[in-house]
Formats: sequence, structure tokens, C-alpha cells
Amino acid sequence: MVMTQANKDTLCPVCGEANECRIANGCLYKGACWCDQADVPAHVLRFLVEGQLEPACLCRRCLATLAHDARSLDDTPQALARVPEEISRHSNLKDSYLDELGRVVFTADYHLRRGYCCGNNCRHCPFVGSDPTL
Repeated sequence: MVMTQANKDTLCPVCGEANECRIANGCLYKGACWCDQADVPAHVLRFLVEGQLEPACLCRRCLATLAHDARSLDDTPQALARVPEEISRHSNLKDSYLDELGRVVFTADYHLRRGYCCGNNCRHCPFVGSDPTL
């Protein structure tokens, strides 16, 4: 797959995984992006907005890790530098990947950790045959 700015915007600049940004994915019609509800310290947001990273959104995992580490460290750049190490130390499972069309596809591991079928006919749904309304 050739990397363009359009599909680069959908990837986290820290870990390279899908960032699930509704703006970058063209899904604003679904409502506010998940990051609007994220609990991130103001000094971290200022650091990110001031252009310290590629102009793309962080994924949930990287943003949560950064926010957590930044609360305990006074140095936001140092906290950001620790994010990839923290993530690899805490998780070897991938939640999603991008298919050949650039769409986010959730893995069976992700669905199992979530614990229920969402009813969207997901490609790797381990709950095949279950009723999502139960």
C-alpha cells in the first residue's frame, strides 16, 4: 500500500496503528470523536497542539498512556518518549489493522476482550450466531 497523506492521517504517529479518528476517517456524521471524551491534562494537549508530532491523532492506547505518564512526570516530551516502550511492555495483542482499502478491521482478540457482539457483522467476530440485542 502506498502511504499518502490521507491514510497517514488515520495512523497514530507514535505506534503506527489505526487512530480511529472520526475526522480523518470521514465519519463526522457519527458524532463527536472519541478523543473529545478523553481525560488528558491541559499541558499535554498544549504540547501536542504546538506541533511536536506529525499532524495526526494519537490512538486511544497511546493517548491514554501519554496522559497517565504525563501526570507523574513534569516533562511531557519525556513522557511521550516512554509511550512506545510502555505499550510494548503491556500489550502484545493487536486490536485492529487496516485492510487493503484503509478501513479499520478489529481482531478477534479485541472482540473477545470487549466481550460482546456489536451486531455490525465484523470480519473477525468470535460471537458468530449470537444475538447482539441480548
